[in-house]
Amino acid sequence: MNMKYQLQKEIYDSLVPELKQVEKIAYGLMKDELMKAGINVMQLPHRIKTWESVEGKMSKKADKYSSITDLTDLLGFRVICYFPSQVDEAATVIHRIFDVDEKNSVDKRMMLSPTAFGYISLHNICSLKKSPAYPDELTKLKFEIQLRTILQHAWAEIEHDLGYKTALEIPRSVRREFSRVAGLLEVADNSFERIKDTLNKYDDETLHAIQNDTAYEMTLDIHTLNLYMKYSNSLQKFYYDMAELTGGKVLPVGAEGYLPMLNCLKIETLGNLHDLVLQEQYHALELLENALKYSDLEEITTNAALYYLCRARLIWGDLSEREIFDIYYTLSEDSAKAEKAAGTIIELREKMVKEK
Repeated sequence: MNMKYQLQKEIYDSLVPELKQVEKIAYGLMKDELMKAGINVMQLPHRIKTWESVEGKMSKKADKYSSITDLTDLLGFRVICYFPSQVDEAATVIHRIFDVDEKNSVDKRMMLSPTAFGYISLHNICSLKKSPAYPDELTKLKFEIQLRTILQHAWAEIEHDLGYKTALEIPRSVRREFSRVAGLLEVADNSFERIKDTLNKYDDETLHAIQNDTAYEMTLDIHTLNLYMKYSNSLQKFYYDMAELTGGKVLPVGAEGYLPMLNCLKIETLGNLHDLVLQEQYHALELLENALKYSDLEEITTNAALYYLCRARLIWGDLSEREIFDIYYTLSEDSAKAEKAAGTIIELREKMVKEK
Protein backbone atom coordinates (compact mmCIF):
# COMPACT_ATOMS: atom_id res chain seq x y z
CA MET A 1 0.00 0.00 0.00
CA ASN A 2 1.46 3.37 -1.04
CA MET A 3 1.83 6.28 1.38
CA LYS A 4 -1.30 8.01 0.07
CA TYR A 5 -3.57 5.06 0.76
CA GLN A 6 -1.82 4.27 4.04
CA LEU A 7 -2.88 7.69 5.31
CA GLN A 8 -6.43 7.25 3.97
CA LYS A 9 -6.62 3.84 5.65
CA GLU A 10 -5.75 5.44 8.99
CA ILE A 11 -8.50 8.04 8.49
CA TYR A 12 -10.92 5.27 7.54
CA ASP A 13 -10.10 3.29 10.69
CA SER A 14 -10.67 6.37 12.85
CA LEU A 15 -14.05 7.06 11.22
CA VAL A 16 -15.52 3.55 11.50
CA PRO A 17 -16.45 3.75 15.22
CA GLU A 18 -18.27 7.06 14.65
CA LEU A 19 -19.95 5.69 11.51
CA LYS A 20 -21.23 2.74 13.54
CA GLN A 21 -22.82 5.17 16.00
CA VAL A 22 -24.46 7.12 13.17
CA GLU A 23 -25.60 3.85 11.57
CA LYS A 24 -27.40 2.79 14.75
CA ILE A 25 -29.02 6.21 15.30
CA ALA A 26 -30.10 6.71 11.67
CA TYR A 27 -31.50 3.18 11.36
CA GLY A 28 -33.56 3.60 14.53
CA LEU A 29 -34.91 6.97 13.38
CA MET A 30 -35.87 5.69 9.93
CA LYS A 31 -37.50 2.52 11.24
CA ASP A 32 -39.58 4.40 13.82
CA GLU A 33 -40.58 7.35 11.63
CA LEU A 34 -41.47 5.26 8.58
CA MET A 35 -43.68 3.13 10.79
CA LYS A 36 -45.35 6.22 12.30
CA ALA A 37 -45.99 7.52 8.78
CA GLY A 38 -47.69 4.23 7.87
CA ILE A 39 -45.09 3.38 5.23
CA ASN A 40 -44.56 -0.37 5.19
CA VAL A 41 -41.14 -1.10 3.68
CA MET A 42 -39.88 -4.54 2.68
CA GLN A 43 -36.32 -4.06 3.90
CA LEU A 44 -34.09 -1.41 5.41
CA PRO A 45 -30.59 -2.82 4.82
CA HIS A 46 -27.49 -0.82 5.74
CA ARG A 47 -23.71 -1.20 5.69
CA ILE A 48 -20.38 0.56 6.18
CA LYS A 49 -18.08 0.21 3.17
CA THR A 50 -15.11 -2.08 3.67
CA TRP A 51 -11.67 -0.60 3.22
CA GLU A 52 -11.18 -2.74 0.10
CA SER A 53 -14.29 -1.22 -1.44
CA VAL A 54 -13.20 2.30 -0.47
CA GLU A 55 -9.71 1.83 -1.90
CA GLY A 56 -11.12 0.43 -5.13
CA LYS A 57 -13.49 3.36 -5.57
CA MET A 58 -10.79 5.94 -4.87
CA SER A 59 -8.33 4.34 -7.27
CA LYS A 60 -10.90 4.13 -10.09
CA LYS A 61 -11.99 7.76 -9.64
CA ALA A 62 -8.81 9.38 -8.41
CA ASP A 63 -9.73 12.66 -10.11
CA LYS A 64 -12.94 12.87 -8.09
CA TYR A 65 -11.87 11.44 -4.73
CA SER A 66 -8.54 12.73 -3.46
CA SER A 67 -9.44 12.04 0.16
CA ILE A 68 -11.69 9.56 1.92
CA THR A 69 -13.59 12.53 3.34
CA ASP A 70 -14.81 13.23 -0.22
CA LEU A 71 -16.86 10.04 -0.12
CA THR A 72 -20.47 10.52 0.99
CA ASP A 73 -21.46 6.85 0.96
CA LEU A 74 -19.07 5.29 3.46
CA LEU A 75 -22.27 4.55 5.33
CA GLY A 76 -25.21 3.57 3.18
CA PHE A 77 -28.87 2.65 3.67
CA ARG A 78 -31.49 1.34 1.29
CA VAL A 79 -35.18 1.91 1.81
CA ILE A 80 -36.85 -0.81 -0.26
CA CYS A 81 -40.52 0.00 -0.81
CA TYR A 82 -43.36 -2.03 -2.28
CA PHE A 83 -44.78 0.67 -4.55
CA PRO A 84 -43.39 3.64 -6.52
CA SER A 85 -45.53 6.13 -4.59
CA GLN A 86 -44.00 4.92 -1.32
CA VAL A 87 -40.56 5.97 -2.57
CA ASP A 88 -41.66 9.61 -2.59
CA GLU A 89 -43.55 9.22 0.69
CA ALA A 90 -40.46 7.75 2.34
CA ALA A 91 -38.32 10.53 0.87
CA THR A 92 -40.57 13.07 2.60
CA VAL A 93 -39.88 11.33 5.91
CA ILE A 94 -36.13 11.31 5.18
CA HIS A 95 -36.18 15.06 4.54
CA ARG A 96 -38.03 15.61 7.80
CA ILE A 97 -35.74 13.62 10.10
CA PHE A 98 -32.32 14.30 8.53
CA ASP A 99 -30.43 17.20 7.01
CA VAL A 100 -30.38 16.44 3.28
CA ASP A 101 -27.55 17.71 1.10
CA GLU A 102 -29.66 18.69 -1.91
CA LYS A 103 -26.63 19.65 -3.98
CA ASN A 104 -25.18 16.14 -3.85
CA SER A 105 -28.45 14.21 -3.74
CA VAL A 106 -29.67 12.78 -7.04
CA ASP A 107 -33.05 11.62 -8.28
CA LYS A 108 -31.72 9.15 -10.83
CA ARG A 109 -35.28 8.34 -11.87
CA MET A 110 -35.28 11.65 -13.75
CA MET A 111 -31.95 10.96 -15.46
CA LEU A 112 -32.89 7.88 -17.49
CA SER A 113 -33.39 8.65 -21.17
CA PRO A 114 -36.40 7.09 -22.92
CA THR A 115 -34.11 4.79 -24.93
CA ALA A 116 -31.75 3.84 -22.09
CA PHE A 117 -31.69 0.55 -20.24
CA GLY A 118 -31.52 0.16 -16.52
CA TYR A 119 -33.54 0.71 -13.43
CA ILE A 120 -32.58 3.33 -10.91
CA SER A 121 -33.49 4.93 -7.61
CA LEU A 122 -33.61 8.10 -5.55
CA HIS A 123 -30.33 8.88 -3.76
CA ASN A 124 -30.22 11.29 -0.81
CA ILE A 125 -27.01 12.39 0.90
CA CYS A 126 -27.86 13.01 4.53
CA SER A 127 -26.48 13.82 7.96
CA LEU A 128 -27.96 13.78 11.43
CA LYS A 129 -29.67 17.02 12.42
CA LYS A 130 -27.69 19.07 14.92
CA SER A 131 -29.04 18.22 18.35
CA PRO A 132 -27.89 18.22 21.97
CA ALA A 133 -28.53 14.45 21.80
CA TYR A 134 -25.65 13.90 19.34
CA PRO A 135 -21.97 14.89 19.53
CA ASP A 136 -21.00 17.45 16.87
CA GLU A 137 -18.60 15.02 15.19
CA LEU A 138 -21.49 12.67 14.41
CA THR A 139 -23.61 15.37 12.77
CA LYS A 140 -20.72 16.18 10.41
CA LEU A 141 -20.63 12.70 8.92
CA LYS A 142 -22.46 12.17 5.62
CA PHE A 143 -24.31 9.01 4.66
CA GLU A 144 -26.30 7.91 1.63
CA ILE A 145 -29.89 6.71 1.58
CA GLN A 146 -31.09 5.00 -1.60
CA LEU A 147 -34.85 4.69 -1.99
CA ARG A 148 -36.26 2.23 -4.51
CA THR A 149 -39.02 -0.28 -5.12
CA ILE A 150 -38.63 -4.04 -4.80
CA LEU A 151 -38.42 -4.38 -8.58
CA GLN A 152 -35.87 -1.58 -8.86
CA HIS A 153 -33.87 -3.32 -6.14
CA ALA A 154 -34.07 -6.66 -7.96
CA TRP A 155 -32.81 -5.02 -11.15
CA ALA A 156 -29.94 -3.30 -9.34
CA GLU A 157 -28.85 -6.52 -7.63
CA ILE A 158 -28.90 -8.50 -10.89
CA GLU A 159 -27.13 -5.70 -12.74
CA HIS A 160 -24.47 -5.61 -10.00
CA ASP A 161 -24.08 -9.39 -10.11
CA LEU A 162 -23.59 -9.30 -13.88
CA GLY A 163 -20.99 -6.58 -13.45
CA TYR A 164 -22.37 -3.96 -15.87
CA LYS A 165 -22.65 -0.28 -15.00
CA THR A 166 -23.51 1.41 -18.30
CA ALA A 167 -25.06 0.48 -21.63
CA LEU A 168 -21.65 0.81 -23.30
CA GLU A 169 -20.36 -2.10 -21.25
CA ILE A 170 -23.16 -4.39 -22.39
CA PRO A 171 -22.44 -6.64 -25.38
CA ARG A 172 -24.50 -5.36 -28.28
CA SER A 173 -26.16 -8.74 -28.71
CA VAL A 174 -27.81 -8.56 -25.27
CA ARG A 175 -28.37 -4.80 -24.97
CA ARG A 176 -31.85 -5.05 -26.49
CA GLU A 177 -32.78 -7.81 -24.02
CA PHE A 178 -31.70 -5.56 -21.12
CA SER A 179 -33.93 -2.78 -22.42
CA ARG A 180 -36.86 -5.14 -22.79
CA VAL A 181 -36.55 -6.39 -19.21
CA ALA A 182 -36.23 -2.83 -17.86
CA GLY A 183 -39.43 -1.91 -19.70
CA LEU A 184 -41.26 -4.92 -18.27
CA LEU A 185 -40.17 -4.00 -14.74
CA GLU A 186 -41.36 -0.43 -15.17
CA VAL A 187 -44.73 -1.64 -16.48
CA ALA A 188 -45.00 -4.08 -13.54
CA ASP A 189 -44.17 -1.35 -11.00
CA ASN A 190 -46.85 0.92 -12.46
CA SER A 191 -49.36 -1.96 -12.59
CA PHE A 192 -48.82 -2.80 -8.92
CA GLU A 193 -49.37 0.88 -8.10
CA ARG A 194 -52.66 0.88 -10.01
CA ILE A 195 -53.76 -2.33 -8.27
CA LYS A 196 -53.03 -0.73 -4.89
CA ASP A 197 -55.00 2.39 -5.82
CA THR A 198 -57.92 0.29 -7.09
CA LEU A 199 -58.04 -1.75 -3.87
CA ASN A 200 -57.91 1.43 -1.76
CA LYS A 201 -60.79 2.87 -3.77
CA TYR A 202 -62.67 -0.42 -3.39
CA ASP A 203 -62.19 -0.31 0.38
CA ASP A 204 -63.46 3.28 0.50
CA GLU A 205 -66.55 2.39 -1.55
CA THR A 206 -67.22 -0.69 0.59
CA LEU A 207 -66.92 1.29 3.82
CA HIS A 208 -69.28 3.95 2.49
CA ALA A 209 -71.80 1.28 1.48
CA ILE A 210 -71.60 -0.46 4.88
CA GLN A 211 -72.10 2.79 6.75
CA ASN A 212 -75.07 3.68 4.55
CA ASP A 213 -76.67 0.21 4.58
CA THR A 214 -76.28 -0.17 0.79
CA ALA A 215 -73.78 -3.03 0.80
CA TYR A 216 -76.26 -5.91 0.66
CA GLU A 217 -75.24 -7.18 -2.79
CA MET A 218 -71.49 -6.70 -2.39
CA THR A 219 -69.55 -9.95 -2.81
CA LEU A 220 -67.85 -11.31 0.29
CA ASP A 221 -64.06 -11.21 0.01
CA ILE A 222 -61.12 -10.38 2.26
CA HIS A 223 -61.71 -6.62 1.92
CA THR A 224 -65.49 -6.51 2.32
CA LEU A 225 -65.42 -9.09 5.14
CA ASN A 226 -62.80 -7.31 7.25
CA LEU A 227 -64.44 -3.91 6.73
CA TYR A 228 -67.83 -5.34 7.73
CA MET A 229 -66.26 -6.94 10.81
CA LYS A 230 -64.83 -3.56 11.79
CA TYR A 231 -67.65 -1.18 10.97
CA SER A 232 -70.96 -3.07 11.02
CA ASN A 233 -73.26 -1.73 13.73
CA SER A 234 -74.87 -5.16 14.12
CA LEU A 235 -71.54 -6.82 14.75
CA GLN A 236 -70.42 -4.07 17.11
CA LYS A 237 -73.48 -4.85 19.24
CA PHE A 238 -72.69 -8.56 19.05
CA TYR A 239 -69.10 -7.91 20.21
CA TYR A 240 -70.52 -5.97 23.16
CA ASP A 241 -72.80 -8.89 24.06
CA MET A 242 -69.85 -11.31 23.88
CA ALA A 243 -67.78 -9.04 26.14
CA GLU A 244 -70.65 -8.90 28.61
CA LEU A 245 -70.66 -12.69 28.82
CA THR A 246 -66.88 -13.09 29.15
CA GLY A 247 -66.35 -10.05 31.33
CA GLY A 248 -63.35 -9.08 29.22
CA LYS A 249 -62.33 -7.33 26.02
CA VAL A 250 -62.99 -8.16 22.38
CA LEU A 251 -59.73 -7.94 20.43
CA PRO A 252 -59.79 -7.06 16.69
CA VAL A 253 -58.37 -9.83 14.46
CA GLY A 254 -58.55 -10.39 10.70
CA ALA A 255 -61.42 -12.68 9.74
CA GLU A 256 -60.27 -13.86 6.29
CA GLY A 257 -59.70 -17.40 7.61
CA TYR A 258 -63.48 -17.82 7.83
CA LEU A 259 -64.15 -17.13 4.14
CA PRO A 260 -64.09 -20.87 3.21
CA MET A 261 -66.60 -21.78 5.94
CA LEU A 262 -68.86 -18.86 5.01
CA ASN A 263 -68.72 -19.95 1.38
CA CYS A 264 -69.71 -23.51 2.36
CA LEU A 265 -72.70 -22.06 4.21
CA LYS A 266 -73.68 -20.09 1.08
CA ILE A 267 -72.81 -16.80 2.78
CA GLU A 268 -71.57 -15.09 -0.38
CA THR A 269 -72.54 -11.43 0.01
CA LEU A 270 -72.47 -8.86 2.79
CA GLY A 271 -76.25 -9.10 2.81
CA ASN A 272 -76.03 -12.84 3.49
CA LEU A 273 -73.55 -12.16 6.30
CA HIS A 274 -75.77 -9.45 7.77
CA ASP A 275 -78.71 -11.88 7.76
CA LEU A 276 -76.53 -14.50 9.49
CA VAL A 277 -75.76 -12.04 12.29
CA LEU A 278 -79.40 -11.06 12.76
CA GLN A 279 -80.73 -14.62 12.59
CA GLU A 280 -78.10 -16.48 14.62
CA GLN A 281 -76.74 -13.98 17.15
CA TYR A 282 -78.82 -15.28 20.07
CA HIS A 283 -77.97 -18.90 19.27
CA ALA A 284 -74.30 -17.90 18.97
CA LEU A 285 -74.41 -16.31 22.42
CA GLU A 286 -75.93 -19.52 23.78
CA LEU A 287 -72.96 -21.43 22.38
CA LEU A 288 -70.51 -18.97 23.91
CA GLU A 289 -72.28 -19.19 27.26
CA ASN A 290 -72.08 -23.00 27.06
CA ALA A 291 -68.35 -22.82 26.22
CA LEU A 292 -67.72 -20.61 29.26
CA LYS A 293 -68.81 -23.50 31.51
CA TYR A 294 -65.58 -25.26 30.53
CA SER A 295 -63.20 -22.32 30.09
CA ASP A 296 -62.53 -18.98 31.83
CA LEU A 297 -62.26 -16.69 28.82
CA GLU A 298 -61.34 -13.13 29.70
CA GLU A 299 -60.48 -11.93 26.20
CA ILE A 300 -62.11 -12.98 22.95
CA THR A 301 -61.29 -12.03 19.35
CA THR A 302 -63.64 -10.52 16.81
CA ASN A 303 -63.33 -13.55 14.54
CA ALA A 304 -64.78 -15.64 17.40
CA ALA A 305 -68.04 -13.94 16.45
CA LEU A 306 -67.90 -15.72 13.11
CA TYR A 307 -66.91 -18.98 14.80
CA TYR A 308 -70.03 -18.99 16.97
CA LEU A 309 -72.32 -17.60 14.27
CA CYS A 310 -71.26 -20.31 11.82
CA ARG A 311 -71.63 -23.05 14.43
CA ALA A 312 -75.05 -21.70 15.29
CA ARG A 313 -76.09 -21.98 11.62
CA LEU A 314 -74.80 -25.57 11.49
CA ILE A 315 -76.58 -26.54 14.72
CA TRP A 316 -79.90 -24.69 14.36
CA GLY A 317 -80.05 -24.79 10.57
CA ASP A 318 -81.72 -27.42 8.41
CA LEU A 319 -78.53 -29.10 7.15
CA SER A 320 -78.49 -32.88 7.24
CA GLU A 321 -75.74 -34.80 9.02
CA ARG A 322 -74.29 -35.73 5.63
CA GLU A 323 -74.24 -32.09 4.51
CA ILE A 324 -72.45 -31.08 7.72
CA PHE A 325 -69.85 -33.80 7.14
CA ASP A 326 -69.41 -32.67 3.53
CA ILE A 327 -68.75 -29.08 4.66
CA TYR A 328 -66.02 -30.12 7.06
CA TYR A 329 -64.53 -32.50 4.50
CA THR A 330 -64.41 -29.67 1.95
CA LEU A 331 -62.56 -27.52 4.49
CA SER A 332 -60.08 -30.17 5.68
CA GLU A 333 -59.99 -32.83 2.94
CA ASP A 334 -59.53 -35.29 5.82
CA SER A 335 -62.29 -37.83 6.47
CA ALA A 336 -61.31 -38.45 10.10
CA LYS A 337 -61.19 -34.73 10.95
CA ALA A 338 -64.45 -34.09 9.11
CA GLU A 339 -66.20 -36.95 10.91
CA LYS A 340 -64.99 -35.71 14.29
CA ALA A 341 -66.02 -32.10 13.63
CA ALA A 342 -69.41 -33.12 12.26
CA GLY A 343 -69.91 -35.39 15.27
CA THR A 344 -69.33 -32.45 17.61
CA ILE A 345 -71.97 -30.41 15.79
CA ILE A 346 -74.49 -33.27 15.95
CA GLU A 347 -73.87 -33.71 19.69
CA LEU A 348 -74.43 -29.99 20.26
CA ARG A 349 -77.58 -30.17 18.14
CA GLU A 350 -78.88 -33.00 20.35
CA LYS A 351 -77.98 -31.11 23.51
CA MET A 352 -78.99 -27.55 22.70
CA VAL A 353 -81.83 -27.92 20.22
CA LYS A 354 -83.68 -31.16 20.84
CA GLU A 355 -83.60 -30.82 24.62
CA LYS A 356 -85.57 -27.58 24.40
